[in-house]
Amino acid sequence: MEQNGLFLLALQQIHDLPFTRRNESRFITPELGFVRSVEGMEEISESILIPGKPYRLTEGRIVYIRSGHIRVRINLREVIVSSNQLVVTSPGAVFEFVEMPKNIDVTMLTFVDDFMEGWQKEPLLHAYLQGGIFFVVDLNEKERKRLVMFLDLIWDVLHDEPFPRDTVRSLISALFRQMEVCYHRDATVSRQEHTRREKLFNRFINLVNKYAVSERNVSFYADNLYLTPRYLSTVIRDTSGKTVMDWVNEAVIQEAKLQLCYTDKLVYQIADDLNFPNASFFCKFFRRITGKTPYEYRKERSK
Repeated sequence: MEQNGLFLLALQQIHDLPFTRRNESRFITPELGFVRSVEGMEEISESILIPGKPYRLTEGRIVYIRSGHIRVRINLREVIVSSNQLVVTSPGAVFEFVEMPKNIDVTMLTFVDDFMEGWQKEPLLHAYLQGGIFFVVDLNEKERKRLVMFLDLIWDVLHDEPFPRDTVRSLISALFRQMEVCYHRDATVSRQEHTRREKLFNRFINLVNKYAVSERNVSFYADNLYLTPRYLSTVIRDTSGKTVMDWVNEAVIQEAKLQLCYTDKLVYQIADDLNFPNASFFCKFFRRITGKTPYEYRKERSK
């Protein structure tokens, strides 16, 4: 079955939308995208940035929040990010807008993995391209000014003719070095705030995002974290207020929503993809979690 292009929110799909790809606020090609400001981009945001609709990002995102705040869910984790914060997420992340006020403004950089092919990769850049990176950093004033300087320089160089590919790649590499400094500084400041249980919860969520569709047994996650199922269940409940299976079910529902929104697959095919014994079982599961049948959810999101 054919997918709707936005199931995988990719540069190529954004590039192919009917809008001006290069102007004073954006530079978008099939392999690199730079949005200097979202002001004046209503024609894109209204068709893509829809609260409640999940997207799987083909490319990662580097986002600097210029003003305002936004509430998003990335790989099951709901966060509120606001002005002077930096958000970095790897390719393959599942991204969903929960709340997007009108006053939000961001600068965003994204590029396909192949753009940096053959280029020496800094540790953070290498980890970013491998997947699994997601963090939010509070920038101090010095870091904010330096980040804006890097972004402004990349923006200026992008418009040189002929396209200075190696210079842009060098600047992206330098940007990742600077972001790594910010990340480690912020991690050092907040390290004492993160208890052992919170770190364990983060490792658990990473496993759930990776394996929930195929593994729905508490023992699987406990074994991978070298814990007893009882201890893991206690830690997850005390840390998050939810059970292990609540998180696993939420990840499965997230994948189901992606397929219902952006593919033409029949419900029984989605049930099979998600390892349910039959469509009836899947429909009951989906309704128990969301309050809607898969058919109702698909119809509602297609409007």
